[in-house]
Amino acid sequence: MSSSRGGRRRSKDLVARAAEEMTAGPERPDAAAKPDPVRAEMVSPAAGAARSGRLALLVPAGIVALVTLRIVFGDDLRARIDESACAWTGCTGTGMAVVGWLVIILPVLWAVVAVVLWSRLSAPARGAAVLVGLAFLLVAWVHVPGRRSSLYLLLDGPAAGATATGIRWGGVGAGLAVVAVIVLTARAEARPRAARGPIGPALVAVALLGTLAVAVARAEAAPVTVAEAMPERTFRAAGDTLRRTGGTDLRGCAGVLAGDVLDGCVRTVRVTYTTDDSDAVVHLAAVLYPSERAARDRRGRLPRGAAQLGTPGGETITVSSTTGSWVLLSSVGHADGRGIAEVDRGYLLWAAKQVAYRFIGRQVGLLAAPSAADGIGPRTP
Repeated sequence: MSSSRGGRRRSKDLVARAAEEMTAGPERPDAAAKPDPVRAEMVSPAAGAARSGRLALLVPAGIVALVTLRIVFGDDLRARIDESACAWTGCTGTGMAVVGWLVIILPVLWAVVAVVLWSRLSAPARGAAVLVGLAFLLVAWVHVPGRRSSLYLLLDGPAAGATATGIRWGGVGAGLAVVAVIVLTARAEARPRAARGPIGPALVAVALLGTLAVAVARAEAAPVTVAEAMPERTFRAAGDTLRRTGGTDLRGCAGVLAGDVLDGCVRTVRVTYTTDDSDAVVHLAAVLYPSERAARDRRGRLPRGAAQLGTPGGETITVSSTTGSWVLLSSVGHADGRGIAEVDRGYLLWAAKQVAYRFIGRQVGLLAAPSAADGIGPRTP
């Protein structure tokens, strides 16, 4: 009897305990705090799809904006970029070749970095990466000519040839980088991760730096220094022989004229030439600006007949003009500093005109002697 009662009591206890576990589980705080895996699986993919959808819409919107900006603001954007690069590099051939190379290479490098890091980026970071990439692409696009134009017609400034060289070799480097990335990606899929190494990225870096070195080596030296703009110690023009007695290169234009009327300049070439009879002395100051518009504006603000600073004492005649992005200041006087008679003006200005023509010829690549006109001509016709 007692054993059967004990058995029945244990059976009731087991049944009650099982019922309690079945009914009390969801009521426990720790059980209620656990997320519903089914619900989590339903919500998380939806949120990820929404973020991916917004990012997918960003790409076509960015492409439409890219085309619109190219059509509306392409020429102005290219001019501003090139002017800023000229001011930053001093418009030297080497500097502008590097700028041209970077213009083409930066979009490719940015795309490669973005693809490599894409899985680690958040949704806002991915959107920012796309926008920055489109901006780099726009900068490159405005520097690429169409089918009926050329780089030399598209670019401007004394270092246009060097910039064009940099752009061309930047295109070669971009092509090599894209091919290398495709090949390395294909090989990486076929090889275990443990076998990968830094050889691939190193080869890409070597190819890019190699094209940069070639661009710099092949870039034309821009005629923005004495050595390039006025290299001859002596030259003959219209029957006269002129000899260079001094020459300096300056970053900026401090000390050329009094005050700040030449503000905004990039660099200055200053040379001094004398005629073969040692009577006329010409002091030429060529001041470079980032654009032709800026050069014309500064020349229009110059005081009439303003004498150059730093020239030897004595009376001089100063004339100003523009050629491309340059403002030319020519001051001429007698070698002994005596006063200038009216009969002397013609042949003194003739010497100044010869030096200015020589400088302009180096800028445009065509040396030509001036013609006598308006009372300005040789001392002995």
